[in-house]
Amino acid sequence: QVEFDLPKGSIFSAVWTLRQAEDPVIQGQPRQKRAVEAAAPPHRYVLISSAKRSMLLETTEEIEEISQSRGLEMAMSTVGAGSICDGKVLVQLTPKSAFFMRATPEAGAAPPSVPYPSKSSASGGSVADPFVLLRLEDKTIKLLTMTSATNTGQVVVRDLTTQLPEEIRGEVLWASLWKDLLVVLLPTQRGTVSVLQLHGGLGKPLTLREVFRSPHLGDVPPVLRSIVQTEEEDEDAKFNASLDYLRPITDVCATLPRSSVEVHLARQGDEKGAANVLSAELVDVDPDDEGPTLVLLVKGRPILFYRAMVARGPQGEKSSGAFPYSFSLVEHDFLGLVMDFDGAPYRPVSPLQDAVGRPSGAVCCAPHSGLPALWIGAKRNRFFIHPFPGKTYRGVAPLSAACVASGGFFSLLESDSGGTVAQVSSPATVEGLGSAGSFDLRQSIPCARLSIKKKPSWMATQGSEGLLGVAVSDMVVELNDVPAGPGMEEDPLSEDWSIIREAPVKVDAPPAMPRVHPRYELWIETSKELSKLGRYHFSFDNEEAVLSMSWVNLPGFPLSLAVGTGVNTGEDLTCRGRLMLFTIKDKEPGILPPVYQRSLRSPVTVVGQSGSNFIHAEGFKLYVEKWENSSFNKLALFDGSLCMTSMSNIKNFMLFGDLRKGVDFCQWKEEQSTGTRTIRRLSRSPPSMNMTVLACEFVIHQKSLGLVALDHKGNVHLYQYTPHSDGREGDQILRSCATFAMGAPCRSALRLQTEPGVQSLLMASGTGEVFCCRPIDDQAYRTITTLLGMLFTRLPFRCGLNPRAYRSDAQIHLLTPRKNIEDAVLLKSFAFLSQPLQNSIAEKMRLPLPALMRATVPYGSNVLG
Repeated sequence: QVEFDLPKGSIFSAVWTLRQAEDPVIQGQPRQKRAVEAAAPPHRYVLISSAKRSMLLETTEEIEEISQSRGLEMAMSTVGAGSICDGKVLVQLTPKSAFFMRATPEAGAAPPSVPYPSKSSASGGSVADPFVLLRLEDKTIKLLTMTSATNTGQVVVRDLTTQLPEEIRGEVLWASLWKDLLVVLLPTQRGTVSVLQLHGGLGKPLTLREVFRSPHLGDVPPVLRSIVQTEEEDEDAKFNASLDYLRPITDVCATLPRSSVEVHLARQGDEKGAANVLSAELVDVDPDDEGPTLVLLVKGRPILFYRAMVARGPQGEKSSGAFPYSFSLVEHDFLGLVMDFDGAPYRPVSPLQDAVGRPSGAVCCAPHSGLPALWIGAKRNRFFIHPFPGKTYRGVAPLSAACVASGGFFSLLESDSGGTVAQVSSPATVEGLGSAGSFDLRQSIPCARLSIKKKPSWMATQGSEGLLGVAVSDMVVELNDVPAGPGMEEDPLSEDWSIIREAPVKVDAPPAMPRVHPRYELWIETSKELSKLGRYHFSFDNEEAVLSMSWVNLPGFPLSLAVGTGVNTGEDLTCRGRLMLFTIKDKEPGILPPVYQRSLRSPVTVVGQSGSNFIHAEGFKLYVEKWENSSFNKLALFDGSLCMTSMSNIKNFMLFGDLRKGVDFCQWKEEQSTGTRTIRRLSRSPPSMNMTVLACEFVIHQKSLGLVALDHKGNVHLYQYTPHSDGREGDQILRSCATFAMGAPCRSALRLQTEPGVQSLLMASGTGEVFCCRPIDDQAYRTITTLLGMLFTRLPFRCGLNPRAYRSDAQIHLLTPRKNIEDAVLLKSFAFLSQPLQNSIAEKMRLPLPALMRATVPYGSNVLG
C-alpha cells in the first residue's frame, strides 16, 4: 500500500509494532477478562532500529515520524521492545539503558529511563510482562522484572540474574522469553536447548524448574525429545532421546546401526562446536495446536521449524506436566541457507494475532538479506509455510492500524542503492471476487475460492487482457425426444451422405433407468468481474462435449476464445464436432452467440494459434488455416497417427501429442519465393511404444531444447531431437532422455521462465498437486545424481521403498533412458538431514559439506518462491 525511503547512512534491520493501552488496570490486581468477541487494541507505534539509531513512527490514518521526545531514545539502537505494566507502558531496550513511554500520550509524562545493573551492554532483548531478558555482548544474559511503583508511577527494575542456575549464568548463545518460560540455547553438546519455567519474581523469590532439555541442536536432529528425567522415565528412555541426532529424517523410526551408537558414545566428551547455532524461539502459531512451534536458525541450513506434539508413554498415553512436548522437524520448500549475524539489531520471529488477539501465525526473517521472509501458520494441526515476495527483507512485524484496513505488515527492505525502504502492505485480494477475494494462506498454495456450483471441465486464460473462459458441465437426465447434436433442419451437413445418423440396430424397449449425461456450458468473464462469472454464457447442444479450448488473436477477429467440441452418441454413429469462436468485446451480458462456427464430421480435439495462422485438429488430421476473404483458407495439412490430443509450439517448431502413439515433432515451413507451406515431421517418439499423451510442451535450458510428454499413467517423458541417428534413436526417432513417475496424471502444462535462459514446466495433476520439471546444467546434474544415489543406498526410507525405483516408469522400454529425472523432494530431505549423516555422504563424494549444500540446495527449492 505504501512504500517510502528511510534516512540514508543506516541500514534499518529490526522493527517492533506496539499496541496502545487497553483499559487501565491497577498494578498487582488480576486483569479483567475481555469478551471473546472484543477486538484487540490497534498498533499505535512502530519502532525501527539500525546499528546506530532508532526511529519512532505513529500509525493513525497516516504514518508519521514522531519528532518530539516521548521518553524513548532515538539516538541509540534498539535491541528489544514490548509492553510492560499490564500494557500501560512501552519499553525500549537499548545497549545501555531501558527507556519508557506511556502507551497512550494522554496518560501523562513518561517514566524516567533506567540503566542496566552492573553497567551491562546488551546486544538483544526479549519482553514478556513483567519479565525482561537481556542478551549481553559478552554472551551472558540478565533476567529482570519491570513493574510500576504504586505512588510515583516510575518503573521499578529488579535484577533476578543471581537466582538463575549457575549453568545459565555462564556462556549462552541465545535466550528468549515465551509466556512464563525462559528458552536458553547453551553451547554444550553442540548446542543444547533448555526450557525453564519461571515462578514468582513479583515480590516473591524467583524459582525456576527445567521442564525440557535437548542436546545436539547444531546437528539438526529430526526429532527433539527431552532428556530431563521424570519419575515415569528411566535411563533407557533418556539414552534413546540423546541418540535422536543420529536418526535420518527419511525414516525416524528405523533402527539405528550399532556403529552409529558407538560413534555417539565416543563423542560424549565433545561439548563444543555449537557456534553454528544462531537462535531458538518458541512461538504460538494456532490456538488449536498441541503446543508451540520452535523456530531454529542454524548457519548453513534453511530456516528450521519444529512442531510440538504431546509426548506419549509406552502405552500411548499422553504425558502430563508443565511442558509435556516433543518436537518434530518439518521439511519445507524454501531452502535458502542462513548465514551468520552481521552485527545489526535482529528480531528472528514476529508473532501474529487475529482481530481478537488470538495467535494466527508468525513471520520469520533471516539475519541478512538474500532469503525470503517466511509466513507460517497452521490449521487443524497442519503446518503451512509461504514466502513473502522478494529476497531483500530485513525485518517484518504485524501492523493493525487505521492506515491498513484489514491488518497487514510493516516491513524493512534493503534497496538497490544500499539504503533501507519501509513498506506497509496488506494481504492481497483478487479484485474481481469482492468480499470472497481474500487468499486463504492455510492451504498448500495460497488461493481464493469462488463457488460456481457446476463441474469445471476446461479453462483457458488470457493474462495480458485479463480474460477467463471456463467450460462447465452439469449432470442431467437424458431425454429421448431431444436429438444429439443439431437436428436435420439446422444441420449444415444434412446432405452429407457419409454421416451415419441412425444405428443399424434399434432397441425399442426404453432403458430400465434413465441415463444421466453431462450438459456443457461456456462461461467467459474478465478478471475484474470474476464474482459475476456466468454473465456471458453459451449452452452447447445435447450430448455435445467440449474437447479443446484456447484464446486466439487472429487477423479479422477481436481477441477470441476458440472452442472445439465433439458429439459421440455410440460406436455405430458418426462422431461429429464443431469449431467456434467467441468474444465478449462490445457484447452485452447474457447469451453469447459465437462470432464464427463450423460443423465438422469429426471431433475437434486441438485448437490453437501459430503466428497469424489458426490451427485445429479433427481426429488425426491437423489443419493450418488463415482468415482471408471472410473465410478460413487451408494452408497446410498434417496426418497424425490415431487422434491428436494436445499441441505446443515454439517459433516454427510444433509438438503434437497422440491418443496412442506418443508425440510428433514437426517444423512449419513457408517459402516466400514459391508460396508453398508445409508441415514436415522431423522426428517422433518410438512407434513401438504405445503412449497416451494428455499434454505436451517444451523445456529450454540456454540453447538446449527438451520435449516433454505427459501420459495418462502419471509419467513424464523427456525427449531430445538429434538430427543424426546412432542406429537406434536420433534422426526420425526422438532420443529418449528420461522418464519419471509423478504418481498422478497431468492434463495441462504451462511453460514458465524461472531464471534467465531457463524455461521450466509447471504441470497440474488430477489430484490437486502442482509439479515442476526444471532443466539444469550438466555439472549440477552430475552432482545431484551422485548425491541422490548416495541417499538411496545409505538411508532407510518409509515402508522400505526405494525412491528412484518407485519413480521409474513401469512400462518396458526397448531402450533404457540415458538419464534420470531426479526427484527434488529428496534434495529437500538432504537439506534437513542431520549433520553426521550429511558429513558421511559428503566424505564419500569427496566434497566439503558447505560446497555440496551450496551446489545442490538451490535446485531443491520451490521455483514459485
